[in-house]
Amino acid sequence: MVEFRRIDEENFYPLLKLDPGDGGRFVASPAVSLAEAWLYYEAHNTYPFAVYEGEELVGYIMVHEDLNRKVLFLWRLAIAKEHQGQGYGTAALRKLITLTRESGKYACLVIGYEEGNERARHIYEKLGFRPVGKEPGGETILRLDL
Repeated sequence: MVEFRRIDEENFYPLLKLDPGDGGRFVASPAVSLAEAWLYYEAHNTYPFAVYEGEELVGYIMVHEDLNRKVLFLWRLAIAKEHQGQGYGTAALRKLITLTRESGKYACLVIGYEEGNERARHIYEKLGFRPVGKEPGGETILRLDL
C-alpha cells in the first residue's frame, strides 16, 4: 500500500534523482516541482510529498489547494520509470482521492494532463475524472466531484 511522506533530509536527495523517464515531456522533474512548491511556501497552499511503497521511494506527488473554491489540484504525480506499470500511480491517485474525500474540505479534485499522455488520461478517467476544458497551453483539465 502506498503512502505519502513529507520530504525531509532522508529522502530529499534520493527524490532529486528520481527519473519519471519521460524527459520532462509530461511531468516536471522533482527539482522543478520542489522549487515551485517553495514559491508558494508562505501561502501554505502547495504540498509536495514523496510516494513510498513500504520503505521504497517510488515517486512523488504535489497538490495545491484553493480553500476559497474548495478545490484541490493535483499538480504533479510521477512514478520512477523502474516502478512504472506496477500500479503505483493508480494506487497513489486512489489514496489521494480517499484522503481528499475524508478531509471534508474540498468539493472536487482537479487534474490536468498533456496531450499524448494516454496512460494518464486512461487512469484518470477510469477513476471517475471527467474532462471540463483545456488550459491555454493545451493541457486537458479533468475534474472529480467529491
